[in-house]
Parts: sequence; structure tokens; C-alpha cells
Amino acid sequence: MELILLRPWWLLALLPWLWLGWRLRRQSPLLSPLMRRYLLPGSKPAIPWRWWAALPAILALCGPALVRGQTEQTAPPLDIWLLSLAGSMEAQDLAPDRATRVRLQLQDLLAQSQGQRIALILFAADAYLAMPATRDHEAIARLLPDLRPSIMPSQGDNPERALALGLAQIPAGQTARLLLITDGLTPDKIRRITDLWPCQGRWQCLRQASAPRLDILLAATAQPVQLSPELAQALGRRSLPAPDINQMTDLATRLGGELHPLGTRLPLFAPLPTGLAPDPAHRQDLGPWLLLPLLLLALLARRGTLWLALLLCLPLQGPVRAANTEQDQAKAQAAYLAGDYHGAALALHDPIWRGNAWYRTGDFDRALAAYGEQKSPTAHYNRGNALVQLGRLEEAKLAYLACLALDPDNSDARYNLTLLERSPPPQASPNKAPDEAKSQPEAPADPAPPVILLKERLRKEALRRGLQPLPVSPW
Repeated sequence: MELILLRPWWLLALLPWLWLGWRLRRQSPLLSPLMRRYLLPGSKPAIPWRWWAALPAILALCGPALVRGQTEQTAPPLDIWLLSLAGSMEAQDLAPDRATRVRLQLQDLLAQSQGQRIALILFAADAYLAMPATRDHEAIARLLPDLRPSIMPSQGDNPERALALGLAQIPAGQTARLLLITDGLTPDKIRRITDLWPCQGRWQCLRQASAPRLDILLAATAQPVQLSPELAQALGRRSLPAPDINQMTDLATRLGGELHPLGTRLPLFAPLPTGLAPDPAHRQDLGPWLLLPLLLLALLARRGTLWLALLLCLPLQGPVRAANTEQDQAKAQAAYLAGDYHGAALALHDPIWRGNAWYRTGDFDRALAAYGEQKSPTAHYNRGNALVQLGRLEEAKLAYLACLALDPDNSDARYNLTLLERSPPPQASPNKAPDEAKSQPEAPADPAPPVILLKERLRKEALRRGLQPLPVSPW
């Protein structure tokens, strides 16, 4: 066991406390000791109750906590995927195209990354957090099949913005790996990435066990690529240069990682680092218990012997139970932030947070039941998102309408409702035989509802940042 202080800066309050005690000792009494014993034979020196009572109060504010050891992988390593959706990812040097091959490779990596927390960042002209760090790999798997450059609000290629956003997702002291999936880096981009990397080239950072590392997955061949006429017109050039593999390999090596070209097999990156982290569930706050001596000192200062006896007879189960309830909710919130959504959903009392936890686990039925416990605009909006995930689009429209009835300025609900109204319902063709339908080439399917919502979210975020989004074609 280990005793720690959650708020150690409150120890500074001991300085005025010691100064006040020194002043009390230096105060000269009104009567000398001999005269006091002669005039007041039964009196005793006054005890500075307030001064003594301040000591347990200061110690309680410091937040002493008892940590019952450390457990490995309480906070598992964080894997942050930086996926390029630039227009050049539609080049067909990797059949059928680079973006499709990357999606298939990431699906295989996702199936292999059991128990890891994964965050997904998409970038083109700007970078966007598509999925915060989560263990809900099913939510990422729903997005991967339809991730293509057309969902980005504006085109370009700025991996340094994605790197800066990825570094911002790493908590202090957390081990993390950033996987950059790109089709090439120019020398200028390599320089900017190197400048953004924390503590690059300093011996202090080399000694840090929690320093992040950068791995690169190259989605391109080693030769220049001639573009198709449609793609050449969209990009404004006829060909793409060959990537500088040597410089990219040197960049990954200097930042602690490796470079692997995209192939038919999974890349053999080094395993993610693991470490020891304190488990919040094994931490017991002792601060509230230090207030009990403070109450005793207050009662003794008032000479309330009867009140002191009554206090000792009163049951303390109510306050202790309330304190335990608050601690349980704090642990549930910590579990939610750490990615343990199933454990948080079982412990959280707030319907919105409990519904969000079930939503993260992929149990949309339980999330829907939790959101139904409240009638707030947030509850209706989240309920609509859960209904979209379940495929109940008509009910989702009603949920968004209920949200707008309570909060007419909710732009997110209005956008989602507009998308659902534009999306036509699937209709089967009764005149086609099943065999004839199979023989026909399949038309490209519309994006799934999660990707539709993601595209609109990226578009709205681009508008907030002042970027000019691409025109939205009707679904």
C-alpha cells in the first residue's frame, strides 16, 4: 500500500498555520503564573481549539488517499490511426485503388487489435477526430467500409495537422502509438512533422518510457503513377511522383517507429508498449474521515459533553453510504473515460451517461432504453442516433423532431433530420428475377447511416473552422 496526496498544494496552508501558532505562543499573558494561581486557583490555561482544529481541516483538503498497489494495463496502450483521405488515395496503382486497399488492411488490423483502445483521425486539407479512443471496435468497423476521399469537406494533404491532433489525444503519462497511413510525404511535410514531435532529439525525452512512437503505413508503389483522366482533372495533374521511401523510413526510425509498405499481409510492426498505471478502483480517499476529529474538537471547545455523547450514539451509515455512492459514480466516470464502457454502463446512474456507455459498447437497445428515461433535448437527440444505428429511421425522425420541439436551435438534430428525409427508403424491384439481379454488376451502394452522419459532422466542423466545404450532392 502507498499513501499519496490528491491535492498536495493545500500543504502550503501549513505555513500560515505555523505562523499563527508562533504568534499565540509569543503572546504575553495578562497575569503572571504565580498571580494566576493565587487569584484563580482552579483555572487552567486556555487551549487554542481553533488553531488545533485547523490542522485536520488542512490535512483533509490535501486529499490523503491509500493506493492498494498497482495493476498492469489499467490504462491499456493507445493506438491512434491517422488516415489520409486525400484525393491521391484514389490512384489505382494498388488495385482497385489505394483507399480501398487501406480499408481492407485496417479491417484486418482491427480484428487483430483485441482489447486495445483505438482512435481514428481522418485528414485531407484539415484533420478531424472521427472516433475518440475506444475499445468499441464494432463502431470503427461500421465506418471503415465507406471511408473515402469524397466524405472530406475539403481536399488537400496535411498530415502535420493530423499528427498535432493525435498528440493532443494522448493523456499525460500514457503510452501511445501513432499509425500514419499515407501515400507519401514531401521533404517539407517531413520537416514539419519532425518539428511537431515532442522532445525530438533530446536525451531527456529518450529516457521517458511513455514517449509516443510513430509508425508509417505506406499506401503507394515505388514508381510514379499515371492518373486516370477523371482523377487527373480533379487533382489538377496527370501523374503522381514516386514516394521518397528512404526519407520516410528515416523519419519513422527517428520517431521510434517503423515504415511498412501496404501489402497483402499484415505489417509486422513492433508490439505496443505496456506499463504500470494505478487503478482508480484501488484508491481510497481518507480526507472525509479526518473531519471526524474536527467535529470532536468543535464539541469539546463548546464543552458539550452531552452533545458529544449523542454524536457517538448516532449511526454514521447515512453519510458513509452517500460518500460511497459518490465514490462509485466517480469510479464509473473514470471507467468510461478509460474505455471500459460496459463496466461504466452497469454503474452509472445518469440516464444520458449510461445510454452513452451502452451506445459505445454497441448495445443500442439498452442505450435506447436509457435515453428514454429522460425527455430532454439531448436525450431525444441521442435516442435518434441510437434508432439510426438500429435501422429504425422513421422513429429516428420523430426523435429528432422531439428534440427540435424542445430546442429549435439544435443544428445537429436539424442536419440529421434533413439527411434522413433526403435518404430514400430501399425498394426491391419485383420485375427482376434473383438470378438476373446477381448477373448484373452491382452499383456502388450509398454510405451507411453512420458515415452519412460522419460526413455531415465533418462538414459542420469545417464550417466552424472557416474552411470552404465541397458542395454536397443529394443522396
